[in-house]
Amino acid sequence: MVLLSQMMRGTAFTGSTDSMFTRIAGRQGGRWAEQTVGAAFPTARSDGDRATTLHNLMDLRERQVLTDGEFELLRARLQV
Repeated sequence: MVLLSQMMRGTAFTGSTDSMFTRIAGRQGGRWAEQTVGAAFPTARSDGDRATTLHNLMDLRERQVLTDGEFELLRARLQV
C-alpha cells in the first residue's frame, strides 16, 4: 500500500507515469545493448589505422615476437 501511494504521489508531482525504476532500467539496458552490439559488430577502421596496425605487426615479426603464421593470421583479420 505504501509503495502504491508513493507511486501516485510521484506521478502527481512530476506528471510522468514512468517510474524511476523504468528510467534507470532503460538507461542500463541501452548501455548493455551498446556494449554487446559494439563487441559483436566492431566499427570499420580507416585505411590509416589498418596501415599503422600492419606496420606494427611487421615490426613485431621482424623482432621475432610474432611467428610467420601468427603474422599471417593477424594480417588476414585486418583484411589487407
